[in-house]
Amino acid sequence: MSGAPMASQPGRVVAQVLAGEPSDHAAALAIIWSLLGRHIAFHRRLVDLTGSVKAALLLSQSIYWTRHGRDIAQSGGWFHKTSEQWTWETGLSPKEQRLARDTLKGVALVDERRTGVPPRVHFRLAMDQLGNCLSGHIAAGPGGADWQDAVMVAQMLGPSVAYHRVLADIGGGVHAALMLSKALHLTRIQTTREPDAWINNSAARWFEEIGLSRREQETARRDLSRIGVWEEAMRGRPRRLVARIRLGCLLSLLGEGAQPSAVRAPRAAEPVCGETADCFVQKGRPSLRHPHTLISPFAPVQFGPFRHSNSALSAIPLYIHSTSELVQPQHTPREGNVQGTVDAAVDAAGGGGDLIFPDRMHPQECAAARMLLQPCADQAQALLDELAGRLEAQGVRSSPVAYLRGLITRARAGTFIPELGIAVAAERLNRQLAIQQRAARDAEERQQAAVRAAPEYQARVRAQREKLSQLADDMKQRLASGRPP
Repeated sequence: MSGAPMASQPGRVVAQVLAGEPSDHAAALAIIWSLLGRHIAFHRRLVDLTGSVKAALLLSQSIYWTRHGRDIAQSGGWFHKTSEQWTWETGLSPKEQRLARDTLKGVALVDERRTGVPPRVHFRLAMDQLGNCLSGHIAAGPGGADWQDAVMVAQMLGPSVAYHRVLADIGGGVHAALMLSKALHLTRIQTTREPDAWINNSAARWFEEIGLSRREQETARRDLSRIGVWEEAMRGRPRRLVARIRLGCLLSLLGEGAQPSAVRAPRAAEPVCGETADCFVQKGRPSLRHPHTLISPFAPVQFGPFRHSNSALSAIPLYIHSTSELVQPQHTPREGNVQGTVDAAVDAAGGGGDLIFPDRMHPQECAAARMLLQPCADQAQALLDELAGRLEAQGVRSSPVAYLRGLITRARAGTFIPELGIAVAAERLNRQLAIQQRAARDAEERQQAAVRAAPEYQARVRAQREKLSQLADDMKQRLASGRPP
């Protein structure tokens, strides 16, 4: 496909946002959403049970694994997680994990044990105890919670907030990431109402929606302001404190993969495999805390299988798991509500410029990929070819941008060697050669047609025909007279 650049083209939107120029906020948010990747469900109601946002986040992810781990039934509800895997999934540091685990054990919601060879820590969610604590939100009463009933689970857990793990690296912690995740959703709503997209949540409203105390909110706002993604002002009558996200700065941080100094150590492990959560409407009766604004009436999609190289110099994916030998498939959701915003013309490469993007990538994904590829421009096309090969072989079960991010990480570490991308590049080269040969033949035919149409050529042809005709007549006369030819 091809087309001339337009004002709403994703690449131009990125340039405008990064330069601080006015642009389409909805289109910029669509590109940011592609860079954020997957999110996990954070249940605000669990903060009231545990008294801690971090413990509630760990409990939310434990509920997901208990309900959707394929091997949970065979293991009696036990699942294995390393500290590094918890960090990758939730953004909690080892110290924060220990405090959160102590909190959950103190309220008897999670059991732990060390088992296996070598011994590893396994966790089990106290489903009955948790059901009793949340029984006020269902009609069945204590002891009647059915964790296989999706509607009942939705009523017990209540509305969820989409927590983006990648924002913990940018904001420097879970609290800042949670506030920024919620602010992104509110910004997305505000862009349909006013162009400036200011958020006027009070401290009480923030506490009601994400569970952060006033002091935790102030710390999170200070961390976000320090890295330049948070802006505050006094507006309105009466004057009140409002805030908004600086989309250009956030887009730059997400694209560059920059980590501020306040961020913890680099990721030590990769995410484990998981199945997407069931989609069910969350209609809980408010008893503890019930946010007024929701991310979605459906459960957010959780982490999926991570493809890791089976050798240091390979791009062939190998599934890594933490609970058993069984892995679970991953579905790739598409956000149709933003597609129309950034459905703009792109260049023949599928994303503009000199790069050739896979046909299956959406325009906002191409724009997000272009930003991620800036640090490794010399290998950009090879990385895109490898991604195209994986997409063609149906080996990408997460989003294309997330898979490309992993390839870029390997390229920057010097351990990337293209495999399927070699065939993709060769096929593209063959197509280009075929097009060039066809163009050369067409040019030659046009040149010959022009020569044949020239008056001089036509005169020579007529003279030659007349000469041949004269020779034929002389031959007939010689044969008629009996003379030898």
